[in-house]
Amino acid sequence: MNLDKPTQARLINIVRRAGQEIVMPSFRQLGAADVKTKSSLTDLVTIADKASENFISNEIRTAFPDWEIVGEEAVADDPSTTNKIATADTCVIIDPIDGTWNYAHGLSDFGIILAVVVKGVTRFGLLYDPVNDDWIYANLGEGAFFQRTTMNEKGRNQTPTQAPLPLHITAEPELDKLAGIMSVNSYSDERKRDFALKASRFVRINNLPSCPAYRQIAQGHFHFSLTYKMLPWDHAAGVLVHTEAGGICRTLDGQEYSPTLLKGEMLAAQSETQWQELAAYFRNETSDH
Repeated sequence: MNLDKPTQARLINIVRRAGQEIVMPSFRQLGAADVKTKSSLTDLVTIADKASENFISNEIRTAFPDWEIVGEEAVADDPSTTNKIATADTCVIIDPIDGTWNYAHGLSDFGIILAVVVKGVTRFGLLYDPVNDDWIYANLGEGAFFQRTTMNEKGRNQTPTQAPLPLHITAEPELDKLAGIMSVNSYSDERKRDFALKASRFVRINNLPSCPAYRQIAQGHFHFSLTYKMLPWDHAAGVLVHTEAGGICRTLDGQEYSPTLLKGEMLAAQSETQWQELAAYFRNETSDH
């Protein structure tokens, strides 16, 4: 069961409103009291994160009262909330501001992520950029699309006049020419040193949050990403978008992705061959440095 067009449009409208009415007015306007740490100095939450999640959650409850909701901030308060992803007939997974560290420090690489999971399978994924008021979305089996907005439409919640662009990934065959997304500093000790050395092989390595990362690789601007955490609000929508655009996403140890999977490292690549070569490289199964 994929979502019909009116349902998709309503969800997109809710996320756009959260972005334009809540997230953007606080961007570069936060005071010290508006930002708190959670598990570490780089794991932040702001008043806008909580307000955005509350807004999206309340709007979805009103529009779709039978759906369950799993939001990042709700899970921070009660980790058992993630159980709903596996048990609910329909579950919405929300990251109210993906890339909060960037957002809190005035950097524009952040976004809002929403995924709809039906009986444990992601059916709809949305990667929204509040700064540019555009979005990438996918439905299972129907492809991935980039919806642009004109300068006159941005921030006004207007229906875009341009048709969405289909996204089709074309793989770069040579590993030495790849640009990747990964956070070497998120690892520790020997693994950090090993991955720092491995990262030097590629032409470029950036560290981006999940929303802009999946947007970048789905559009072919980057070729792969390696993520050290398996959080459903980070990956459910992005994996669907990436695979619908023609890419491959699995955990580094080879497991197929499911939004119920909470442990592992996610490797996204442009093709099966590229994924296998990158996985072997990062798992030290090849001596080719």
